[in-house]
Amino acid sequence: MNKNRAVTYSLLAHIRQNSTLVKGPLDIFVPLLKRTLSKMNEDKIFSGKNINEIKTYTDKLYYLDFPFPVIRKILRQISEEVNTKEQRKLILNNDDSFQIIGYHFTEIEETINTHKNDVEQLEKMFKEFCDTNDDDVEVTSIFEFIDKNRQELSKYLANRDTSRTPDFTLEAQFVNFFKRIPELYEHIKGIYLGSIISTYIEFKTEPIDSDIELLFDTNFLVALLDLNTPESFHTAKTLMKVCENQGFKFTVLMDTINEMRGLLEAKALKFNESFLIKKIYAEDIYNACDRKGLNQADLERIADKLENLLNNEGINIVYHTEKYKNIAKYSSEYTTFQKYRNSKAAALHDATATHYVRQKRGKRISKFEKVNCWFVNNAISRDNNFYRKMENQNILPEQIKADDLLNVLWLSNPAVNQNMGFSDVADIGLSSLISVTLTENLPKSSLIRELDNNIHKYAQEEINDEDIIRLSTRIANKELKDLSNLNKLAELPSKEAFVKRLETEIEKQKRKEEERAKQFNNVLEEFQKHSKSLEKQKGEIEQKSKDFDKKINKISSDNFDKQSHIQKLENELEQKDQKRYKEKSDEFVKKQILRWRLKSIIPFIVSLIFLVCGVLYFLSLAEWNTARALTAFIAWKNNIIILLIIFTGGVFFSYSCKMMYDCFFNHTQIQNFKKGIDIPDKFE
Repeated sequence: MNKNRAVTYSLLAHIRQNSTLVKGPLDIFVPLLKRTLSKMNEDKIFSGKNINEIKTYTDKLYYLDFPFPVIRKILRQISEEVNTKEQRKLILNNDDSFQIIGYHFTEIEETINTHKNDVEQLEKMFKEFCDTNDDDVEVTSIFEFIDKNRQELSKYLANRDTSRTPDFTLEAQFVNFFKRIPELYEHIKGIYLGSIISTYIEFKTEPIDSDIELLFDTNFLVALLDLNTPESFHTAKTLMKVCENQGFKFTVLMDTINEMRGLLEAKALKFNESFLIKKIYAEDIYNACDRKGLNQADLERIADKLENLLNNEGINIVYHTEKYKNIAKYSSEYTTFQKYRNSKAAALHDATATHYVRQKRGKRISKFEKVNCWFVNNAISRDNNFYRKMENQNILPEQIKADDLLNVLWLSNPAVNQNMGFSDVADIGLSSLISVTLTENLPKSSLIRELDNNIHKYAQEEINDEDIIRLSTRIANKELKDLSNLNKLAELPSKEAFVKRLETEIEKQKRKEEERAKQFNNVLEEFQKHSKSLEKQKGEIEQKSKDFDKKINKISSDNFDKQSHIQKLENELEQKDQKRYKEKSDEFVKKQILRWRLKSIIPFIVSLIFLVCGVLYFLSLAEWNTARALTAFIAWKNNIIILLIIFTGGVFFSYSCKMMYDCFFNHTQIQNFKKGIDIPDKFE
């Protein structure tokens, strides 16, 4: 893995930890794709025949293999976010062709530059660390070592073979050595977390069923009772808490309890004979006893109360295992386990547990989310190494390391994040990598115990306790490997060669410790300077940002004042327009009412003229004598024509009177007329 991918991993962890907009697994990768589109625009790539061109550009930019469906899904999400009715910045067509129109995204550029500097500094420190190594050891890359756990996950999530891995001893020593600088260790943890997060796109993680049984191995129980390393105890406790909240079932075979009881009793029996072992094997029970101040009697008491202790942890005991043991005795697994375990009883135990899990599953399973039972062993144990050689590429193995299980649960179930944060995931995973790497291929316990006896017999006066610790450190770091030849020197008549060889190895370790202590101080000094420089740059950027914000605020304030003034003028004009319009409309209504009333007055006047003319006519015929005129009118009323004229005139007069009354005095009619007036939208 090159440093560009390490930068991507670090960036992914930063986005996951700091973004409040991350809801789904793929949201983490949205900023990366946005930056891709922006970079393509800068390179004058404005369109393409297929989205695959964006994928190719993205893969080269981040050194990750983005699956085509993932690229398409994220691009659809981005297009929905950036496109508006007025402007379309990303056009994705049905035939997968695309257009990028003026899209720019620079929000994470500064963050990327910061992570580049961190990765380069980490690489530089690793090279300086390697220079202090006396042996000619082939060095790969610190980033390859950090990425190892993601590769381990692939055997569960993608059924990939991961058995061939180089020796990362020096890399593990580097990470372990620089744990003492929290700021630097945070960079390492960030790269590790990003490597795990990247599996979102490489593997399809599905929600896992809660109806799952975990069958615990002996070394997991040792860790759970805090008889291993503090890191393994933390891992075991975290797994129990997470899985308990998910509703998992915990079980252990009675065979496992018997194996563990026998282990504790054997350790108690040789409690005072194993000084080197507890210094070399950090995960050994003797080391835990030294750390916790336990003695021989304490181990014996734990062995006696083992069943009660496990019941208190919520673990159910499977007492009757004869069925699974009989199957295991004649299985190929039993034959294979005998090559790696230190006894037939231990091999039979593992084969029995394997067939218990296989019976629970009912069939061979290739998808992680379909598994209903696992044989769980300690995340930090050299006893797990042989399991990798047992894996079948086409099916999932029966056993799984606790840290691998935690990682998959963390990836597939968002609820797990409430019980296990980013720091927990990184600490557990890196501790597992360091411990397994450093303890892998260490000398057998029998050789170390023989060397311990030889030192006490032949070199106790020349070698003090501090020197023995240095010697054990060289063995633990795999820098002193030929213990068999060293023990043979102790068999010679003269023990001088044996003591001289010990002194030579001790001197090498002393010189290395001095060089690394000096390097540590130099690194710490340089790191502090780098941190101060970054703080200074950060302060300058923040000040520039504040100044820029002030300018923006001033411009915004001025614009607000101008806008407020303009708005005030617009409101005044609008009010004037409304007032003018109301006046015009009122005047228009008045005119319409006047016309309406005039139309009613004309018929009334006409009818009134006819009435007056008729009366004057009759009076003139009667020589202006009212009585004679009335007599003449009565005489003529029998004339049908005269009667019809009088009736018609009366009706017309009555109608005109009613019409005029409605126009002037009937308010209901007047209001109805006003409502029916069609007022123009605008007036000249």
